[in-house]
Amino acid sequence: MSTQNKTLRTTPPSTAVITHFENEIGRKTKHLLRVMSTVEIVNDEGDKAMVAAAIREGKQLLKQVNTARKAITTPIQEEIKRWIAKEKELVTPIEEAIQHADQLIHRFNAQVAAQQQAVLDRIAEEERARLQNEENDTDTIRQQSEFKRQIAVAQHSTEGVRNVWTFDVENLTNVPREYLILDEKKVRGAIRSGERSISGLIIFQKQQTVYR
Repeated sequence: MSTQNKTLRTTPPSTAVITHFENEIGRKTKHLLRVMSTVEIVNDEGDKAMVAAAIREGKQLLKQVNTARKAITTPIQEEIKRWIAKEKELVTPIEEAIQHADQLIHRFNAQVAAQQQAVLDRIAEEERARLQNEENDTDTIRQQSEFKRQIAVAQHSTEGVRNVWTFDVENLTNVPREYLILDEKKVRGAIRSGERSISGLIIFQKQQTVYR
């Protein structure tokens, strides 16, 4: 019996052995239940001895089932533990390789992003410089035009020419109202065309004598 248990602890029992054990336990369990069902009350020492024997047999069956469970599950649990350790051993170098590859890709993407940003920064700087040059060129052209105008004026000037004050309109909206003249001709033309609302003006009808 001990030799058989030792064998069961090292290797899982075959399906045939397990089936035979189940049938044997099932047969003993039915016999035990049948014996115990015949005793409803202990009346004497004989009944007591029969019930006690049934209890011992039941405990023995429990022990056998427990031993069989360990014999079946222990090798499986050991195999599971072994494979868990083996899995870690197998996957660790793969995971490390993947992690290293991911780092390489991340580093490459970071470099590409940095290069793209550098190109964008360079384009933006060139655009700012171009706009600044255009502004400077505009100022230069304006200054050159003014200088040429002054030269032309000087070349065509005579001793009889004198400086006079004049003006150019810079922003009409800033000109004070007393210097603005209402274009009555344009207003009347708009009224004749049907306009009946002009900001700042009251458009109305009045009677006018007509001579024929």
